[in-house]
Amino acid sequence: MENPPVINHKKISSLGLFPIVTLVCFLSAIVIGLISTWTQAFGYMPSIGFNHFSVIHWIRLFSYPGFNSSLIATMISGIGATLLAFIFTFFLFAFSYHNQFWRLLDQALAPLLAVPHAAFAIGFLFLAAPSGWVLRLLSPGLTGFVVPPDWSLMKDAYGISLMLVMVLKEIPFLILMSLGALGRIDVRRSLAVGRSLGYETVQVWIKIILPQLYPKIRLALFAVLAYSLSVVDLALLVGPTAPPTMAVQVFRWFNDPDFEYRLLGAAGATLILLLVVSSIGLLYLLEAGVKLIFRSWLINGQRRSRFFLFSTLSNFLVLALVGVSIGVILVLLVWSFTWRWQFPDFLPATWSTQFWRNGVLQIGGPIWNTISTGITASFLAVILVIGCLENEILMLKRGLKTNTTKILWLIYLPLLIPQIAFLFGVQVTLVILRLDGIWLSLVWSHLLFVLPYVFLSLGPIYRSYDQRITDVAVTLCRSPWQAFLKVKLPMLMRPVLFSAAIGFSVSVAQYLPTLFIGAGRFDTITTEAVNLASGSDRRIVSVYALFQLLTPLMVFLSALFIPRFYFRQRKGMQI
Repeated sequence: MENPPVINHKKISSLGLFPIVTLVCFLSAIVIGLISTWTQAFGYMPSIGFNHFSVIHWIRLFSYPGFNSSLIATMISGIGATLLAFIFTFFLFAFSYHNQFWRLLDQALAPLLAVPHAAFAIGFLFLAAPSGWVLRLLSPGLTGFVVPPDWSLMKDAYGISLMLVMVLKEIPFLILMSLGALGRIDVRRSLAVGRSLGYETVQVWIKIILPQLYPKIRLALFAVLAYSLSVVDLALLVGPTAPPTMAVQVFRWFNDPDFEYRLLGAAGATLILLLVVSSIGLLYLLEAGVKLIFRSWLINGQRRSRFFLFSTLSNFLVLALVGVSIGVILVLLVWSFTWRWQFPDFLPATWSTQFWRNGVLQIGGPIWNTISTGITASFLAVILVIGCLENEILMLKRGLKTNTTKILWLIYLPLLIPQIAFLFGVQVTLVILRLDGIWLSLVWSHLLFVLPYVFLSLGPIYRSYDQRITDVAVTLCRSPWQAFLKVKLPMLMRPVLFSAAIGFSVSVAQYLPTLFIGAGRFDTITTEAVNLASGSDRRIVSVYALFQLLTPLMVFLSALFIPRFYFRQRKGMQI
């Protein structure tokens, strides 16, 4: 029998360049951006005449009118959204996992993830505004309103509406991350063993599965926390206005014509970073406290509980999550075809396609910028992630663990560090190097945020792949590269394409990187939609929001149907 071929490790060792290049790209941007922002926060910016370090801008920051209100709204909306999103996500798994409501949520998960934050916020605003669809449905019969009331539940001073919108958008993301993590937990066996011992299903989830699940999604939860505390586009749309959240206030200072306000903005951006770091530390303390408090309850052997009372709430949450998302899409669709729609009519009196015709003529540039940047960034992200994971597999085969694999978690830093805390510093550096406003710089800025999400979604599934299949393929086709292309990559086509779709949707949603790094030269659907949302014409805003929604949705649908078409003659691969 002919001996199997020997893999040329020297040739494959070039995979070690992938984690090195990835880390250099990420760390250089973050380190340069943070150092630049911190020096400006302490009054040093020679390009505008500030040549000495000073704390005067920190004093101005803390004494700025409305500072306390901005900080309170930021903490309520950010921390509240994170905790509620995690609690509701766990509720859905514990009480609705694999029932008929879960099947509805599973089918709607891809569309829910495809809806960009800005488009969702615009549609939600059209639903819940004083002249929104919800109040139109109830008026005048139940409310007596024949004109819109002068009060509003949106843009409240404490950021409650902003928190609600973020909760609805972050739950699908946490569900996706949890599903990936559950692939490394034997849920079926845990449930079977727990029920055989007399425990209720909910108690099995709380006492057995959740302690295994939480450490695997902790990083995703921290990313949600950092995003919620520093979000700008959503806060511009549905957040408080007078005063706004800290992130929006800092964003306005950075764009103020008076350059001295940029130093004040740098101090505010640094404060947001400190707030995020402190909140992550508090979450760690909360985790330790929960472990200490519930340790005895976890092992008390009690079989019965009243948790089943929450099952109805969980099922209602599924319906609310899917229903609100459908309502958001429908109200945007109706407004985009509206010509005349008076309150309290439930539907427009006159319909028109004029705004779609105008939109199609005007949106060509933003669409092209969005698609070209998103596809390029997601394609590069998938290549870098696969290269890093293949290098990790090779090192494990050799029984080694290099320093690059140990510190590869640093690629998640863009998710844990607020964008506004380092992007302005990166922009200043690029201006000095005359690299701002270049398309490749824009792609690089999007890649900073696309790659971590691709790694989060693809990593667990890629690591769970049975490497013995590839080893057998190598003995048959005599080439590791051919085995990868002909066997491993086709078998992982679904998760790879789905991860790429997630990366594309992340790129579509990028607002601050496009403005800061693009230097205003690249309009995307997101920047146009957010800018137009401050106007009064809901019809053109709806058209742009729908374009922003449809673009990633088409990519998600392609990720679902391409494997079906590719494996149309392989029934076993269509499962």
